Amino acid sequence: MQLTLALIQFRVAPSDPEDNLQRMEAHIRKAAAAGAQLVVFPEDAVAGPLSGQIAFLASAPGFLARFQALALQYGVDLVPGSWAVSDGVAAYNTAYYINSDGSVAGSYRKINLWDTERPHITPGSVVSVFPTAHGMVGLLICWDLAFPPLFTAMVAQGAELVISPSFWSFTKPAEDVDEVIDDEILLIDSLCTARAFENNIIFAYCNAAGELVSEGFDAVLSGRSQITHPHDKVVCKAEGNEEEMLLATVRLDRA
Repeated sequence: MQLTLALIQFRVAPSDPEDNLQRMEAHIRKAAAAGAQLVVFPEDAVAGPLSGQIAFLASAPGFLARFQALALQYGVDLVPGSWAVSDGVAAYNTAYYINSDGSVAGSYRKINLWDTERPHITPGSVVSVFPTAHGMVGLLICWDLAFPPLFTAMVAQGAELVISPSFWSFTKPAEDVDEVIDDEILLIDSLCTARAFENNIIFAYCNAAGELVSEGFDAVLSGRSQITHPHDKVVCKAEGNEEEMLLATVRLDRA
């Protein structure tokens, strides 16, 4: 089965959901006009990372409803990144897959948290694989990419396409920044290629764009959004960390 998907390497405005939501809709409109059937955004795309994850907990149901309406309006499946969602006891970094009719096909709570998340976010405990109009899809988030057992578990449940919204960044040192960038690029590219090849899946990695300067934190987003394939290796890739859309058509049939 063929699927045309768009990865939006998106520049996230910290703690400014309305600005992010308006710009995300513009990207969805553009992707749909270009023929995309599935549109993917990065982790934290709505509210930004760190305090933005917590400050808008009460707004989380409204975020989901808004994206359900956009999926229906533009006739595309949608993975609108992730945001913090509370179950009344704990907050989880949560990603959703929304069908083109506005229904929710599946959701996922991030299992492997990064250091900055741990004081505020509770880790999830189960992998997420679910049927869609385009085949069996699995979700994970950012740092989960570094843990092969998650992929093994998803493949055991029939995953053909795995999608990873990400906010992968590195702090910007005064010296040796070029060396750090090279190391980050090597790590991301190697992991994305390996996960597709070793698991015989299509892997869609969608990272954020630009820099994050917030709360005394100065970091560079690594970019490198890409779609990898077990045979073709790299279907498409963002060579830098600027905001852009990647568009590609893949077959989800298992090789």
